[in-house]
Amino acid sequence: MFQIRERMKALGMTQVRLIFELRERGIVVQPPEMSQILSGVNTYPKATRVLEMVKQILSDLEAKEKKDG
Repeated sequence: MFQIRERMKALGMTQVRLIFELRERGIVVQPPEMSQILSGVNTYPKATRVLEMVKQILSDLEAKEKKDG
C-alpha cells in the first residue's frame, strides 16, 4: 500500500481524484473506505479489486506523464 501512496504523491494525485477515477470505471468507493483500503485495513474482495484498478490507473497516468514529459 505504501508504494501506491508514493506513486500517488509523485503524480500529484489525491484520494478524492482517485475515487472519481474509480467511479468512472464503475467502482464506487467512499472516502473512509478508500483510506482503509490504502492503509491495508480493509482486505475484503472489493478492496482487492479496488487496489488492482488503482494500480492500473496509476500505471496509465505514469505512462502518459512519461510520454508527455
